[in-house]
Amino acid sequence: MAGGSQPARPPRTRPRHAYPRPTYARTVRRALRTVPHYRERYAATGALPPLTRAEADERRHLLMPLGEAPPARRDPGLPVAERTAELYEALRLAGHRTRGLDVYEAARSLRDPVRAHGSTWRVLLDSTAHTDPYAEPGIRPGALPEGPALVVGDPGTPGGRDLVRVARTSLAEAAGSRPPRGSLWYEPWLGHLGAVPPSCGELHLNTGRVHARLLGDTTVLTLLRRRRPTLVHVCPEAAERFRPERCPVHGTPIVRRTP
Repeated sequence: MAGGSQPARPPRTRPRHAYPRPTYARTVRRALRTVPHYRERYAATGALPPLTRAEADERRHLLMPLGEAPPARRDPGLPVAERTAELYEALRLAGHRTRGLDVYEAARSLRDPVRAHGSTWRVLLDSTAHTDPYAEPGIRPGALPEGPALVVGDPGTPGGRDLVRVARTSLAEAAGSRPPRGSLWYEPWLGHLGAVPPSCGELHLNTGRVHARLLGDTTVLTLLRRRRPTLVHVCPEAAERFRPERCPVHGTPIVRRTP
């Protein structure tokens, strides 16, 4: 805008050229070539319809690439390094600085601490976790640090004065009320998908990891870097109430609630 300062852009988690359609197209082609679920669907209908959470849970073994579907008891899921990088990128998009802080993620199960991106990443058991009543106080639900630290999610108890809390929101929650600025977009079965930068208040995608498009009247997401399971055209709850658009402030991909 002439004569004034330009609005701050949210930090890019990937180079500008890394997101566009070719990356999405490669992901779809690879899914059709290597993943039984998508091969079946495309052979039957000539298309890839939206994939719901219930169907993904039921057909999880068919969402693995051919030759990469170990027994459930041996499947480690998303590698810890990728999980940490995904959360780090979402926090940057939301405008949060993490270097030099311990970052605690509220979760239902423990993981070993990880040192990455200038921070130590820890798990804080949330109020839904099942724990041994005789366990150490430090691993019981709600055992918040005194700070300085950053806590992602809601462990359900107050924390120290130097604690920075970061809210998480799903599309279903965002459909009912506008998500707070600085919060993260999180779907429990898909992970951290984006964030709400404080400079605009829009629900931004982490474009290095997530692609959004309309399929009929429904917004579907494709996780560009997830292979086990491979998730193409997934449909989170309330996705039909959102549309992919461009942020009016930053010009980058967002999803916006329809009137």
